[in-house]
Amino acid sequence: MLLPGYPARTKMLRIWLTVCVALMFTHEFRAAAETRAILTLVRQPSHQELQHNFTGAKFEPLAGCYLGAYIDFDSSLPTAYIDSNKTEHRDPAAFERLVGRQHAMYFFYMGYGKPLPGDWVRRLAAAGKIVHIALEPNNGLKWVKEDKYLVRLAQEMGRTRAPIFLRFASEMNGRWTAYHGNPAEYRAKFKLVHTVMRKYAPNVAMVWCPYFSPENNISDYYPGDTFVDWVGVNMYSVTFHNNSLNSPCEQEHPCDMLDTVYKQYATRKPIMICEYGATHRAQCQPERRADFAINKISTLYAALSAVYPRVKCINYFDSNTLQFAADLAFNDYCVTNDPAVRIAYSKAVSSAYYLHALQRDLHSASTIPRAVPIKDGDVLRGIAEISCYARAGNGSCKVQYLVDGYQVYAANSADMWTFLWPARDADPGKHMLTLLVRNSRGVIVARQSVTVIVQK
Repeated sequence: MLLPGYPARTKMLRIWLTVCVALMFTHEFRAAAETRAILTLVRQPSHQELQHNFTGAKFEPLAGCYLGAYIDFDSSLPTAYIDSNKTEHRDPAAFERLVGRQHAMYFFYMGYGKPLPGDWVRRLAAAGKIVHIALEPNNGLKWVKEDKYLVRLAQEMGRTRAPIFLRFASEMNGRWTAYHGNPAEYRAKFKLVHTVMRKYAPNVAMVWCPYFSPENNISDYYPGDTFVDWVGVNMYSVTFHNNSLNSPCEQEHPCDMLDTVYKQYATRKPIMICEYGATHRAQCQPERRADFAINKISTLYAALSAVYPRVKCINYFDSNTLQFAADLAFNDYCVTNDPAVRIAYSKAVSSAYYLHALQRDLHSASTIPRAVPIKDGDVLRGIAEISCYARAGNGSCKVQYLVDGYQVYAANSADMWTFLWPARDADPGKHMLTLLVRNSRGVIVARQSVTVIVQK
């Protein structure tokens, strides 16, 4: 039996009820507000380093991170196509022209019971894009059976021959979904979908994706390594919980949202940030907050290669949900409608570390630079690109770089924690490179020192 389609506005209601309801229960999310400092050197990783961060999952890149986005609710973009389900999709080429960077992946939502819009899947694949489908059984798991619908869906996905990531029933740990509350049933249905896809659609990788909060029940819903290709997580940075000026949350760090899933699953599966957005305008706050979005976006995208090398894909939710205010949508996450945010996003994704296409040639992966932690005895030549990842609890912080005790660079903004050190101009031999992290009061809260060797 085919269920009725899930309309776009209702989907927006569910998305933003997700954010609002999830944040109502942030007492269940205990962010590890760590104070830490990590010095990194941007360079090509060694073969051993690449293998250490590679699980061999379907479509997993050996190095780098697929760059993805959701753009279908970005009203500043022209409509590109209306698919066979009468759903409008925005033009990826127009989005890429605005942000100045090709993206490897685009995703769309699909209610369980609706037919596959094979025409749109093929259109994306023909443009060299990876297809990411968020398949949602919003009428409950009882409809998920090995019946004609599911078999036909898998067969149609297989016939497209497109690389497809199928994110089935995400955010199951949240009570706002129709498939929350019975972990055993959820695990059984996920296994069923995986088994059918494996039989009829070898081009499909299954993604299991909780919301970052609540944390305490995430593992209850995990179907097991055999039935999961990638582990995902959805997370958003907002200035106020529940659109209330009485619930400010500016200091919440996006890396804290990622930590729980990453620490629990990244040794076994590649990690996908299936949805991320940072607001620059909240309904309850009259002034625009481009600075907030810029800081959060810059911080997260800069941290991935240095601290989370097993995050192999990130998707930005490029949407202004204020246009759906009647549906309890309270934030503008769109990167194309604010020049400063657009520039910051463009800069954040400009690194070659962020992949614009499916990585088929694993041998070329060794040419992709990433920020690798600096170790005592590392050799520097020429101009060294030094970066750092720094945390000062949940507060803002300043970083200082010193060489042999003398400051060579300092910055307050997360998107400026990389500098070029002309090691070629230093005397050959050993030098002490030090990173200092100061909190908002100027107190040193973290430091790291390493001895590097300069060679001509």
